[in-house]
Amino acid sequence: MEVGVKPTQLDSPSTFDATEYSVTALREHALLLQSHLAFLAEVATVVPGSASELDDVGLAFERLSHQVGRLQVNFAARMEQAIQDLNSDVQLSSERSKFRSAKERLSQVLHVNPGEVQKRLDIAHAITPVESPEGDVETAHPLIGRAFEDAALPVSLAAKMIGAVDRLREPIEQVTGSAEEADLLSDRMEADLLKAATSSIPKAVDRRVKDWENRINSMGVLPTQQVKQEIQGAFYLGRFMGLHRWSLLADDLQHETLLTVMAPEVSPRSRNQVSEDAGSGLGTQLGSGAGLDSGPGSRAGAEGGEVSETVALDENGKPLEAPKDGRSLAQKRLDGVLHALSAGLKGGNVSLHGGYHPQVIVNIDQKSLERDLLASDVEFRSDAVHSGPINPRIIRQLACNAELLPVVLGGDSQVVDAGNRRRLFSAEQRKLLYARDRGCTFPGCTTGVDRCEAHHVLEYSKGGVTTLENAAMVCSHHHHLVHETAWAIVMRNGVPFWKPPVQEDAQRPLMRNAYFHPEKAQQLALSV
Repeated sequence: MEVGVKPTQLDSPSTFDATEYSVTALREHALLLQSHLAFLAEVATVVPGSASELDDVGLAFERLSHQVGRLQVNFAARMEQAIQDLNSDVQLSSERSKFRSAKERLSQVLHVNPGEVQKRLDIAHAITPVESPEGDVETAHPLIGRAFEDAALPVSLAAKMIGAVDRLREPIEQVTGSAEEADLLSDRMEADLLKAATSSIPKAVDRRVKDWENRINSMGVLPTQQVKQEIQGAFYLGRFMGLHRWSLLADDLQHETLLTVMAPEVSPRSRNQVSEDAGSGLGTQLGSGAGLDSGPGSRAGAEGGEVSETVALDENGKPLEAPKDGRSLAQKRLDGVLHALSAGLKGGNVSLHGGYHPQVIVNIDQKSLERDLLASDVEFRSDAVHSGPINPRIIRQLACNAELLPVVLGGDSQVVDAGNRRRLFSAEQRKLLYARDRGCTFPGCTTGVDRCEAHHVLEYSKGGVTTLENAAMVCSHHHHLVHETAWAIVMRNGVPFWKPPVQEDAQRPLMRNAYFHPEKAQQLALSV
């Protein structure tokens, strides 16, 4: 079409009788409207005009799109009624529709996503007047309905507001004293969202919805069984930056249980711990130890003075500044939960699975167990029963733990080791380890022995023996550290010392924990 050539004039609604208006005429008008829109789309790119004039034109076009949305909603409602009539018992079975619903038919015929069709139907249900059993004609959302009929709202925004008000209706009924009060609060919310929608950008509606959610939640909402069934639980969100993402929605009792198992990891904060919740995005800052008991780290040291928690000792008893605990609060929470789960696995206090207590079982081939794999296309075996492929380095770390059952495969996939428990420290050895180390041996760490694991200094998979001279107690966090970084443990007269990576200290001094043992190194050795 050439610019400047107008399409055929549309008849005004007042020039025809709607009762005599046919579907054929409706389709012809729709096609003619398409030609009008095509003409507008073409001239809108070339017609001259100032910025303010174009603002007015853009607003007119936007309201035109809202009118189209209104037409789509009305048509979806009409189609839904037609499908219901066609599938009702009063119709002959030969005339029944092959589509189960209007949503399915509209989705397939119009090539529109079912979710978009559902939005149109939701709006139609919300703004269509319905006669109540008492004979009153009521509209579920009259304010949004009037705005939508006036082309003040697009389909997506109207559906979002209707969904928000409906979703919060049940919590509103919980926190109000009567149905009348619930109606008033719902109407206030609807009016508030409508004001934000018509006076600002759609993002303002999202903010107002969150404000209302917070306001209603603060009144003491309790989740119903239906809400729990719909949204409560643990949801796996996939991998992100090499980590597995989960989302938890828990009730009050479950939340308190989580906080309880996290507490031992996050509550006893010592002065060598980073106070800010680094990297968690919460901006939470915790105290640096003020008000805590002084603990064993403040007892008299080798020279008769006070040894601070922030101090480690070298092999001669000379004070050294201990490394900071760089974990964020979120990491400590996770460590607390995993420690509780690990304790349950080790103690056998979890539900049976197939007649056995659940245990972490992994498979790995011997070469992968003994060395790090370089990037290559060489096939190797390293996987866990539930999560599938797993990094061999993780398995080597897990091999220190009592309840891991590694199945080591040889060159022809034959089993060469199936969790031989001779690799584990005996109960008597553990008693001596507890007495010697008293807690995590990492310099400055304050984690008690009940939350630590016995670690082979020379890894069992590399020929390390299960003796006290080759053992050190480490917490879960520092167990990861010694396996995943260049930190190393060196034994001196039966005493574990830690050697930092060269990038942290070029001298790589030997350091030991002065929190549990402020005495001289030679006083620590045990005769076994």
